[in-house]
Order: sequence, then C-alpha cells, then structure tokens
Amino acid sequence: MIDLLSFSLCLFAFNGFALAKPVHFKTVFTTRPSKLQSNLLLIVAWISILLSLLFCVVTQQGYGALLFCGFMGLSVLIITIFYNFIEKLIKPFSFLNMLLICSSGLLLIVKSL
Repeated sequence: MIDLLSFSLCLFAFNGFALAKPVHFKTVFTTRPSKLQSNLLLIVAWISILLSLLFCVVTQQGYGALLFCGFMGLSVLIITIFYNFIEKLIKPFSFLNMLLICSSGLLLIVKSL
C-alpha cells in the first residue's frame, strides 16, 4: 500500500510540474495561470515528489532509490501520454489520482492504529 501511495505522489508531482507551465495549464483550464498559481503548483509538486522519495527510501532502504527512479520514469511516461494524446481526460485523471492518494493514505493510517 505504501508503494501505491509513493507512486501516486510521484504522479501527482509530475502532473503539478506540467500544470505549472502556462502551455499545459492553458490546455487543461483554457486560461493562463497567474504567477501565484504557478508558484503554488511548483511548491506542491516538490513537496509531493520529496514525500514520494522519503516513503520509498524509508520503507525499502537501498532498493527504495531504485524504486523511486522507476516511479519517476513511469510517471513521466503517463503524464506525457496524457498531455500529448488524451488532453480531455487530464482533469478526471488528476481527480482520480488525488482520490487514490487520500484513500491509500487513510488506509495506511487505519492499518497503523
């Protein structure tokens, strides 16, 4: 379950990095992002990717760094496919990813109690 959370956070981060760019933001929301929106997206994306790295390394020790590299590669591939070929599904995909992050995080919290 922690690996699913790490992968979802990584995917969320790269989606945030893409949305911080005006071209991709305009593709999804039909307006350009303000400087504040762009900066907030970058901050949230960096926090998300660092949390993903932290979860991978803490739970998998030495293998975690390799796992994190795999998560990054797969996340970039998925985000690239979405932004280049199926742009109209980016919003539902982002919503489902956030839902997955919340549900897997809650399940981890409940399991630890």
